[in-house]
Formats: sequence, C-alpha cells, structure tokens
Amino acid sequence: MPLSIAIVGVTHWHCERYVQMLTRRGARFVAASDADPGAGALAAAKYGVPFFADTADMLDAVKPDFAVVVPRHDRALAEVRAVVDRRVPMLLEKPMGRDAVESRATADVVKGSGLYAAMCFPNRHLEIWDVYASLAASGELGTVIHAHFRTINGPPARYIEYGVPWMLDPAMSGGGGLRNLGIHGADAIRTLAGDRTLRCAGGTITSSGYRTPVEDMGAGVFRTDDGFVATLEAGYSYAAMQEGGDYEWRIAATGAYLHEANGTLAVRYRDSRQTITQVRKPGVAYEIMVNAAIDAFERGEPPPASVDDCVRAVEVQDMIYAAAR
Repeated sequence: MPLSIAIVGVTHWHCERYVQMLTRRGARFVAASDADPGAGALAAAKYGVPFFADTADMLDAVKPDFAVVVPRHDRALAEVRAVVDRRVPMLLEKPMGRDAVESRATADVVKGSGLYAAMCFPNRHLEIWDVYASLAASGELGTVIHAHFRTINGPPARYIEYGVPWMLDPAMSGGGGLRNLGIHGADAIRTLAGDRTLRCAGGTITSSGYRTPVEDMGAGVFRTDDGFVATLEAGYSYAAMQEGGDYEWRIAATGAYLHEANGTLAVRYRDSRQTITQVRKPGVAYEIMVNAAIDAFERGEPPPASVDDCVRAVEVQDMIYAAAR
C-alpha cells in the first residue's frame, strides 16, 4: 500500500516541492491543513486534497500513515503537538520555532513521544560532505582549520509572491535571512564542531537594503577552544529571483581544501593534486533528503537528521542575533 500523507502547513513555499518528490516516490496525499484558511484552502485544492483549518480535526478525520509538517514558525509547537498526540510519524521542516527556546520545546515534545521525526536538512546531502567523509576516513583530511558557509537567496519580496507574508513579520518568523536560510550553515558549523563548545566571536545583521522588519543579511564568526574557526553568511541579498541564488560551502584542512559553490566542487590536496567536478545543487539534494528520510522510516531506523540537530543549529543562529544586538 502506498504511504498516505497529510500536509500540515500547506501554504509553505517548500510544500509543492515535497508533494512532487513524494508523489514520484509513490506516496498518496490525503489532506492538508494550514493556519491561513483562505490561502490554505486554495493550496489544498491545487494538490487535489481536502482542506482542514485545524490540524487535529484533519488527523482525526483521515488518519494518515505519515505527516509532512511545514508550519509557520510561531505555530510549530502547537502543530507538532497535534501530530504527536495522534501518534503520526513525520518529516518536519526547520526551525521548529522562532528561537532556540521554542525549537527545544518542540523537540522535547517529539522526543517524549518516541515517534519518528526526520528534520529537513537538504544541504547535508551536498557532495562536499561525501568527499569530506571519505578523506576523514582515509586519514587524508588532516585537521580542519576553518570553514565558511554562505546561503544567499533573492529579495524578501519573494515571500509575498509565495503567499507567505508572515515570513517578513519577526513576531511570526523569528527573523529574516539569517533565521530562514542561515540554519543550513549553522547546521554545517555544528557538524564540524562536533561535541566541542562553540563560541560566537562576533555577529551582525542588517536590513539596510529592503527596510523590512526582518534582516536582509546576517553574518557570524565562531570558534572552538582548540582553534577551529567558522564563518556563516545568510541573507536575501541576491538581487535576482533566480532559484537557488548563491551558495558556497568551504572546508579548509591541513590535508585538503574543499570548496563547493553553485554546482562546482573543487578539492585541492597538500601534494598539489586537484579535482574540479560539477555536482548536484541544493534543489536536487532536497529529493535525496526526502528519500533518505522515508527510507529510514520504512526500515525502522533513526532519522538522518534529528530534532536535536535542529535545536543545535538554531542555537548557533541565536548566538549571532545576540551578538548583533
């Protein structure tokens, strides 16, 4: 039997992507809910599923096998609690709240339930991480000295066009480019830092370009006590509305220098060898992420990315906001 899936937060701009990817996999969408009844009903009609204004009512009515939970940030805890109370496993969109306090509260509800919940971290599936893991396993990588992660997308007006104006209201979203896009780089920094204590050496945000209530751009510098340094940039400062904007993932180690940007991965080694290859972009990584999450669920394995991973990334974001203030 195909997996029956309900959507929580059907107006989310990533929702169409999830519907397409999971439909290709053979899943069957059965219902949708959203905090915006008008826009939610229109979005549900586009996907050919019944709409419910209340998530609990929807889950009680359709009893799905699985839920794709992509809620408004300030609604994350309430929506996840409704899903958990009905014992429905889920694919859960970041950041699970407007800050780390809310994200942790949402994570605690999930963990207390014992339910399967996979976080949406597609950039973990960029090919730079495959090379990083291979070099680390072979001993060629050496010591990681510093890393840099940049995610820049188009102007904030895109969220008006997407029908999610709440993204420009910090009371609902918890922030702008840093909160929305910076979580990818924050997760990458936490991955490299591992169990080491991560400290924010400085951070800044600006809304000078578009003058919206949320920031156009945020940046932070981090270090561990043993000297690993990482920088993060995230924002809405890409002038065009082009899908994907500009991204760059950079890991510098004593044995190799890894640099992935906009579909090209360059690896340069201590002995002067180098490889330059075309690699999948983040949009493709989304589908790999979704399939990995569902595969793990169907095999009874832990999710590829957990709710705790999300909390740790949001904590990194919060450090930048605190430094900027």
